[in-house]
Amino acid sequence: MKDSNMTDFNGGGLMSLIDRLPDGTIKMNALSDAIQQADAANDPYWRLMFRFEYAWQAAFDDDPPKAIPVGAEFNSILAQYPDALPPEQKDYLHLVIMQNTVDPIAALPQIPISQWKQLMDEFYTLTERYQIGERLYWWRMAQFWQYIDKEESFTYFRKFWNSKRDKVSDCEACDVSHAVHMSLLMGDRKAADRFAKPLESGRLVLCSDTPQLMWLAYLEDALRRGDLEEAHPLANKLYRKGIRDKSDLGYLATILHCWAYTDLELAIHQIGARLDWALSMWDQKKKYDFYKASWACFHELAKKQDTISLPLSAKFPLYQEDSVYNSTELAQWFHTEAEKIAARFDARNGSDYFQQNLAQALILQ
Repeated sequence: MKDSNMTDFNGGGLMSLIDRLPDGTIKMNALSDAIQQADAANDPYWRLMFRFEYAWQAAFDDDPPKAIPVGAEFNSILAQYPDALPPEQKDYLHLVIMQNTVDPIAALPQIPISQWKQLMDEFYTLTERYQIGERLYWWRMAQFWQYIDKEESFTYFRKFWNSKRDKVSDCEACDVSHAVHMSLLMGDRKAADRFAKPLESGRLVLCSDTPQLMWLAYLEDALRRGDLEEAHPLANKLYRKGIRDKSDLGYLATILHCWAYTDLELAIHQIGARLDWALSMWDQKKKYDFYKASWACFHELAKKQDTISLPLSAKFPLYQEDSVYNSTELAQWFHTEAEKIAARFDARNGSDYFQQNLAQALILQ
């Protein structure tokens, strides 16, 4: 029931205003205010809708782990008001916000696997209740396990690939990109190239993250193999597609890792321009990737010059008022920070994936 003294609340009108705002931080701030207004008005429908929109923005245009707390609030409100959403909306919204709540846990080493498993059990229960989302569920499993046991991850990938598509599935282009990624992770280049053909030929409708996801998969594979001749044009192509907001920090980090050896000056410029994104990120995987790539960049720079002038913000722990930094000290700072994150991930996951990944980051010794 709405409070009688809050009859002036107009969720639809407020949503129309918010829709006109640019995606990302500005829209998220407006949605945060809208959540407070809907809560004050005790309007269950808009309490849910504004939280869904906030989680969506966090997942696709900002910092994905920010979706976790609002996702938990969404589930609590829906349990209290099970009829607040129309039936034709409820299954889709509930499963998608559950996805946006579960996905970022892979990027937060402070959350134990036991908690992730509990949420995944709840996720699977929802797929049984609504009879949709099984494909979505299996890809979440494959994503998480790639950092623990790639054979286990590939088992879940096969279940994902063999599950039927439905209204909550990722777009076909993203699904194909997932298949390319998993094939390359397993060392099967022929399968990756076969999966990539529909995307490369233009037979699939592209979304905001394709073909970037496919290019990223090939770029990561080329860097793992130390093939800079293949990696460089992929990095440039991925960069030209655009680094739109902080949710793209993972793309940028892999580009920088390549540019450390192929376009160091541009890489250093981008580190200076985007470091604040990394410093403020909740997403520890994106932060780790950026720090790892920055280490490689400054490691290479230190071979050529002792110091560098960079306009870094006062938020940076090594901040210098004169903007002059020692190249070796920068390399050491980024390596130390990446090493700390890698250790936390591996301790949580019970594997050595991240520490091995970091140990192999320097392509040219």
